[in-house]
Amino acid sequence: MRPALAYLILDGFDPDTGELALRVAMAGAGGTELLRIRLHLGRSGEPLEPLRRELRTHAQTSLPPLWEQGLRTIVHALESELESQGGRNPLRYLWVQTQVLHPADMARSTPNHPVAQQVEILRDWSLRLEAEGEAFRAAEFLERLLLLAPKDRGALARLTEALREQGMVEEMVAISQRWRAEEPSLPEAALRLGEGLLALGRAREAKEQFQAILTKDPHHALAHLGMGQALAQIGGDPFPHLDAAFELEREGTASVLKETFDYRLQHPPAGEISYELDHLPVLLGVSSAEVGTYLEEGGLPATGRDGTVRESELARWVGVQNRYQLLPVGLAWSAPTPHRLPELG
Repeated sequence: MRPALAYLILDGFDPDTGELALRVAMAGAGGTELLRIRLHLGRSGEPLEPLRRELRTHAQTSLPPLWEQGLRTIVHALESELESQGGRNPLRYLWVQTQVLHPADMARSTPNHPVAQQVEILRDWSLRLEAEGEAFRAAEFLERLLLLAPKDRGALARLTEALREQGMVEEMVAISQRWRAEEPSLPEAALRLGEGLLALGRAREAKEQFQAILTKDPHHALAHLGMGQALAQIGGDPFPHLDAAFELEREGTASVLKETFDYRLQHPPAGEISYELDHLPVLLGVSSAEVGTYLEEGGLPATGRDGTVRESELARWVGVQNRYQLLPVGLAWSAPTPHRLPELG
């Protein structure tokens, strides 16, 4: 069974070489397959012939009339741009990346539609791809949409979430900063930006985002949890905020503290004691297997030299486990008093 043509999307145009890059998505039994094709403008011969050839070879089909019509419209626009003053400036051709063609439905193809309608066409493509489980490609269509409408709040919000789910933290922070700028009073925008900054180790900047939420809503459990995480990373006291989060959302907070809370300190005390893993069962009164579980699943960090556990991080971890009763039995251990007391005042 031959694959069905799904869409054709333009990837960009190089005014120096005349290359027009595009991809053809084909839906088959094994999922979506992409053909990458380059058309060459300004040369002798038929510019669409490479596309026709690839379709005959890989899809056993001919070029859909709607694709030919749309591509000829785009090629004509590009040739006009090239002949104009400043036509070699690549920035003039960013619009090419916003063009998508459906093989049979003009209403789902962007050429010959006003910009506002093109935005909605791209949004519809993204929603459909997301519903089909194509999260990465759905996000890509949102990125194309934002080239046309950089301040589209809905697209900024959805792309932030999509990048978060895909673990693309740096990209998520960049988009969430734009979302935050467009909706400065929206707690979700500040929350996502704070989460991303935390993941990048920028705890002090993250703290500002969570504080902004709490200034307006002191009962925002996730903002308290984020603030507690930020303070913990920079060596502050996280417990007032963790207490608040635990009181407001007990089950969710316990889940985070067990599974995803980061107990590492960005700047652990210099010269502090580190414990070998073999010593932890005796220190904590548990078995070696339980220590292994704490390390693999419970968030206990082993950031010291040669995989040892720093005393400051062990104290923080044990304190949280005991305070919120996250383990079946409390741990009967606390860090010993240091030989040299810090200066007070």
